[in-house]
Amino acid sequence: MLRLEGVSKRYSRPDGARVALDDVSLSLDRGQLLGVFGPSGAGKTTLLRVASGLRSPDSGTVVYNGERLDRMPASELARFRRREIACVWATQPVQERMSVLDHVALPLLVDGCGRRSTERRVREALLACAVERCTGMELRDLSDGERQRVALARGLVTEPRLLLADSPTSSLSLAEQEDIMSLLAALAREARVAVLITATDAQTLLRADPVLYLRDGRLIGSESPSVRGKVYRFPAVRSRQAASDA
Repeated sequence: MLRLEGVSKRYSRPDGARVALDDVSLSLDRGQLLGVFGPSGAGKTTLLRVASGLRSPDSGTVVYNGERLDRMPASELARFRRREIACVWATQPVQERMSVLDHVALPLLVDGCGRRSTERRVREALLACAVERCTGMELRDLSDGERQRVALARGLVTEPRLLLADSPTSSLSLAEQEDIMSLLAALAREARVAVLITATDAQTLLRADPVLYLRDGRLIGSESPSVRGKVYRFPAVRSRQAASDA
């Protein structure tokens, strides 16, 4: 479904160019939960922005269902992202006084969905993310865990085929992390959604398969393009320290 081949991306800074992605290749299929972990600044957010078409790579190709996202016209790409891809960012600006219902409904309303259908789909998405009790609340009243679930509900309400989640378990308790990962695993398994999730450590991603390590913009592993991106698999019994040292 999604394939990145030899993708590189650099940003200009006052202290010189920074390499965000360096010859990255990976593939993601429907029904798969793929995890990428690495330290802050490793390039995880840039990877998701390039994979979603929000950023164009300096070199390499991004292919979704046989279409080159890196060559798609801006207007077509925007419509394509609204209907095919959902992105959940670790930090994104929100209007704190907006209701949960309106916040989750916004992507559907922008796409011209009717009010009655929108409310039904919003309630279904909130129920799937176990935050239906928050429907009448404002965003400012939510806990961190509830905010993450509502963010996922907003991503799921458009019924995407590809979900990109940038560190959705950051700042959550271990129990909340497990809940979010269980939700994403079920989404991939039962709804056949392709899910790509990032995190700062491998332990969070034990439900993902495979799990990849990104460092200094490079996926660490085999240098063979045919297997790069499929080399880190962590059994559930592996310790946090062992996973971090991989």
